[in-house]
Amino acid sequence: MFTKIVCLSIPAIIFANPFNATLEDEASWLKEETFVISASRVKENVKKTSASVTIIDEDTINKMGANTLLDVLRVVPGLGVSQSNIYVDKIAVRGIETWFSEKVLILLDGHSLNSDLLNGGATGTFANFPVEQIKRVEIIRGPASALYGENAFTALINIITKEAQDINGVQVSAKAGSYNTSTANLLVGKSYENFDITANINYRNTDGYSAYIASDTVGNSGNSNPTSERINTNLSLKHKNGLYLKANYNNTEDGPRYGGAHALNNEDQSKREAYFVELGDKYKINDNYTLDSRIYRDSFVADNRWKLFPSGYPSPAFTDGMLAITGYTNLKSGIETLLTLQKENYTVVSGLSYEVQELKNPKYMANYSSATGLPLGSLQDLSAPNTNFVSEAKRKFEAVYSELLYDIRKDLRLTAGVRYDYYSDFGGVINPRLGAAWEVNDHNTLKLMYGEAFRAPTFAELYNKNNPALVGNPNLKPEKVKTVELNVQNTSMDNLETSLTLFQSTINDIITTASSTYVNRGKTTTQGIEAELKYSLSRGSYLTANYTYQNPKNEETSQDIENISKHEAYAALNYRINSTFNLYTDAKYMGKQTRSAADTRTPVERSITSNATVLAKDLFLKDVQMKFSLYNIFDEKSYDSNSPYDYPREGRSYMAELSYKF
Repeated sequence: MFTKIVCLSIPAIIFANPFNATLEDEASWLKEETFVISASRVKENVKKTSASVTIIDEDTINKMGANTLLDVLRVVPGLGVSQSNIYVDKIAVRGIETWFSEKVLILLDGHSLNSDLLNGGATGTFANFPVEQIKRVEIIRGPASALYGENAFTALINIITKEAQDINGVQVSAKAGSYNTSTANLLVGKSYENFDITANINYRNTDGYSAYIASDTVGNSGNSNPTSERINTNLSLKHKNGLYLKANYNNTEDGPRYGGAHALNNEDQSKREAYFVELGDKYKINDNYTLDSRIYRDSFVADNRWKLFPSGYPSPAFTDGMLAITGYTNLKSGIETLLTLQKENYTVVSGLSYEVQELKNPKYMANYSSATGLPLGSLQDLSAPNTNFVSEAKRKFEAVYSELLYDIRKDLRLTAGVRYDYYSDFGGVINPRLGAAWEVNDHNTLKLMYGEAFRAPTFAELYNKNNPALVGNPNLKPEKVKTVELNVQNTSMDNLETSLTLFQSTINDIITTASSTYVNRGKTTTQGIEAELKYSLSRGSYLTANYTYQNPKNEETSQDIENISKHEAYAALNYRINSTFNLYTDAKYMGKQTRSAADTRTPVERSITSNATVLAKDLFLKDVQMKFSLYNIFDEKSYDSNSPYDYPREGRSYMAELSYKF
């Protein structure tokens, strides 16, 4: 990997022009991400927060050539991104990966995007969230249920969008790239007397990378079909007295990829429509007390068409293939209040939360009996309660939480918090958080952290029915995780920042299947190391790298968790050629990926994928930016480990972008 980074960097070094800097430029280069909001729901110094935090700002996102949220997350230590056979991309955290990434809580300006209550995750709809409106992304690795409740299990990702003063005008941008990919974005931000308004609309359409599969689940060969079309709109209105309204709408339509049953086809179609509206108020009572209140409404609607098997499969009687149509609506309505008390040497954050969750209008059509698998001759409407694939459901929860940030001394902060959630279907759960951050001296910081989290059973796990392979269990308990972390940071060498994190997590009451029924069973442990460094060169140029070792094991079988790379690494060079041009090059290393004990295939081999982005601004006209990105420069053949066959990753591709701000 180092050799590839060096090769990519040589042209930038050879052809670099003398610096021509303004004081404003220099101030922006010297700016550091020194604070975090998401760790404790209050702004605090990164060095003092009791959490493993990665912050990626808009400048870095722009220079690295990222197009979606997943492009941003691939550079984070401890996180991995991979494909699935359908529309859902997966986020692995410290070796823990699930199909719908329901163990990861994704927020948009503090609002949960995990609105697919049937499956629990957010990546099916928001993995391709547009980067044009992102100001920064805060990633908290480890449990965060002590403040955020369900889904904040292995990680929390908070997407913080740009405000009116960050934009101060209108920005239009267009992208075109490989696989007939095109994107258009309009971003508006302006202050009018007592109001700030920001709005963004983004459209993206792509054929996707069509990968060749030599033999699918029925022995056919052919190409995957990962077409995708998406529109995303975001709106924020803020009054200077603290009252605000924010809303997001997302409509996505995806093609079959590798097929719902791993049988290649061109007919699968998944449509998801999601929106939320939030009305809130940030009221400063006095110099010490602040009261945040909000009410919200979320909707998620899915409409899927599956061609599970082609004509003649799984038996000759299926002349049109095995077909199914599913759909459902999820609704969330809630209210939350947050009281913050800030004194000279301590801060207390306390809150109350109430939410109602609903699964409504499940739809099911099929040309086969879900009980026996035998053909029905044609598509039949099976949406009646006794034949549907899932039951309608409704549950609510109430929660109370509080956290104390106490500075015993100027260089020593203790953090202690706890949250209690009570769910109408499975009862109560308590999740504590403890931590200490000690600035040993000007160059060394030591952190010790402990946290617990839970993941509530999804509606599918509770109420699936008429499916012999996946039967719901209304008596499920939530999954629970306990994590211990030790972090050491050092800045004793000029321009060099280093960080080392040791972690161990234990997951109990894992929701899995036994005799085709969901049950709580088993225990998983994962241990590992995350090492990071950043070396600042001069006036905006820097080197950054990280390495992750993770070793997740199934304690019941003493086997490695499958489809995980124990060793991952990332390295990047950002080279500011001059005031107009910038070059960003990086490489991602994935070690050999594990197989399940029953899978006798040779493991997926290690791979290195390298990218480069050249950015030019104010070249011919002020406030015009041009960007060209080349991904997988060396056309590395790499795969995401899976069964019954591995998924090829994208080959060499490109993206060109033009944007103008006025």
